[in-house]
Amino acid sequence: MPGRRVVIALLVATALFRMTQNMATTTVSLLAGEAVHLGATAVGALGAVLGLMVALVTLLLSRRVPHHRAATSAVWGMTGLAGSLLVLAAAPSFGVLAGGVVLLGAAGGVAMPGLLNAIVSSAGRERERVIAVYTVTLSVSLAIGPLLETVVLSAAHQNVRVPYVVFAGFPVVGAALLVAARRGRGAATSPTDGGGAESGGPGPDQPSDPDQPSAGDDGDRDAATALVADAAGDVADEPAGRAGPRDRRRRGWRAGLLATPDGRTALVSQLLYAVPFSGVTVFGALVARRGFGATPAQAQLGFTVFFVCSLAARAAVAWRAPIVAKRALLWVSAGLTAAGLVLLGTGHGLIVLMVAMGVLGVPHGLTFPLALALVADATPVADLPRANATLLGSTNLVSVIVPLVLGAIVPAVGYRGMMLAILVPVAAFSAVQLAVGSNAAAARPGGPVPPGRPHGRPAG
Repeated sequence: MPGRRVVIALLVATALFRMTQNMATTTVSLLAGEAVHLGATAVGALGAVLGLMVALVTLLLSRRVPHHRAATSAVWGMTGLAGSLLVLAAAPSFGVLAGGVVLLGAAGGVAMPGLLNAIVSSAGRERERVIAVYTVTLSVSLAIGPLLETVVLSAAHQNVRVPYVVFAGFPVVGAALLVAARRGRGAATSPTDGGGAESGGPGPDQPSDPDQPSAGDDGDRDAATALVADAAGDVADEPAGRAGPRDRRRRGWRAGLLATPDGRTALVSQLLYAVPFSGVTVFGALVARRGFGATPAQAQLGFTVFFVCSLAARAAVAWRAPIVAKRALLWVSAGLTAAGLVLLGTGHGLIVLMVAMGVLGVPHGLTFPLALALVADATPVADLPRANATLLGSTNLVSVIVPLVLGAIVPAVGYRGMMLAILVPVAAFSAVQLAVGSNAAAARPGGPVPPGRPHGRPAG
């Protein structure tokens, strides 16, 4: 069916994009150090520029893309990603390398929200389950990508430029899949197939827009209409013709990520885990080697355990979706995050290292899909691009700030002490999350139903 084919194409494109972006991001330090012969300061600056570009483009550009143009923005983002990899592969100096990193960050800031918003907009009534499958897809791609890069590096005699050339083809394939799927959906709603004006599709004088949900998309148009109708209770409650500028501003604020308890919980939960995740991804290998005496191969085995546990958690969410007790699971994630950091900061031996990485992988698998589901519940479909971009962009800002701060305190406290220091922001965000949950519980009995959630549906 056309709607399902579009979702499948979007998920495949997401996997191709994410494994490529992850390869490019995690290999930049090797490329800069071994191929361009830069020092640690320059490598750190490149990492900060990369995170900053992703955050700025996500917050300032991607949030302005309407949901019916999300797939088109994803195509452009993946095309830019392919171009950035070729620039990086050929970079002979810091200047060219920095240009490639800027393009890499900008492409990621466009493609990631575009893919997410296109998937959510195309999912219809199965929105939460498709979101869960989307996050599982991300985890699978993160597990497959490093293995594929290992094969490429072995065949290329450890030449770190070669993976950039090989992986550049993947986002091109993903973009081509999206273009083909959108054209197929447009053909499925043509007038000759019963998609004319009388059936709710574009008539002879209305050219088909393949980014718009169509009458032939397994009922996606009706599902989207129902979701918007349920989501827009604040608009429906307004008497016709009486919405002045102040009312419009109030409705615009209510549609934002911070306008509802679910949206605020999603943002705080993402930030709570983003801080330790940034620390583990940037410094985890050094913690394993210098804190636990692990070899580089054993350190990478730790990351394998991390992503496998993350994948298992996301698969469980997809299997059990829709999840009712979202807030309770987010508290479990916070507890596991703290436990994993304590193990990394105080443990000894390879087994403890693997256990700690596995424990930290579980909240990595739980937090993102639960946060996305909360945002989808609380936000009208038309406002999802802005809300999701705010969620992703705010998290991306953490990836700019945290490595700089943690790198500055390592000389004073060491790598183990750095992991224990991360408990401070985790505790702070936990307190904020507790306050948000308490306010939501106090307001729920007599308060209005948040926009985007059908009346009577549990908040989770």
